[in-house]
Amino acid sequence: MAKTTYRMCGGLAVMPGHDMAMLKRMSAKGWHVVGINRALLYRFEQGEPHGYDYAVDFQRDFSEEARELYGLGGWEPVVLGPGWQIVRAEAGTTPLYTDDDAESETLRESRKGLGLRALLCAVAAALFFVLQSRLSAQGNEPASWACLAACMVLAAGFVFSLFPFVGYTRSLRKIHDEQEADPRR
Repeated sequence: MAKTTYRMCGGLAVMPGHDMAMLKRMSAKGWHVVGINRALLYRFEQGEPHGYDYAVDFQRDFSEEARELYGLGGWEPVVLGPGWQIVRAEAGTTPLYTDDDAESETLRESRKGLGLRALLCAVAAALFFVLQSRLSAQGNEPASWACLAACMVLAAGFVFSLFPFVGYTRSLRKIHDEQEADPRR
């Protein structure tokens, strides 16, 4: 049985560069990422040290055709999630995105709807919290607890919508700033 270790995910949408650099360092030490669990922990298996470059892509539909295109560029998928993929290639391989416009479009598509979803979750959570307070004051404990549970679920929806929205927005701003600094990009 292979030896395994775990490392915390910094947030693929929020800090993709940080996470990909960490995956590269781990591979250089002989620990290769093989998955990510629901607790947002990367799972690594021990192997031979190897120089890989890692990248994350936020395509919603990672079809067989997309896999073939990645393969032609030297990239192989190693961890697949809902709306994101972590891929790796030999160190020095041409970057996953050589065109800022294509990367921007992928990020915009991923960001679409997340801001509205975060806002709706926040408003609904606030309304359930107010309702919970009133029901609790009236002594209706079962309904109060149900409202509190709904409030917590909506608050989680808010967090898991807002953080990716902010991360995608930061990445888009970074691309835009780099394009302004060097118009030839």
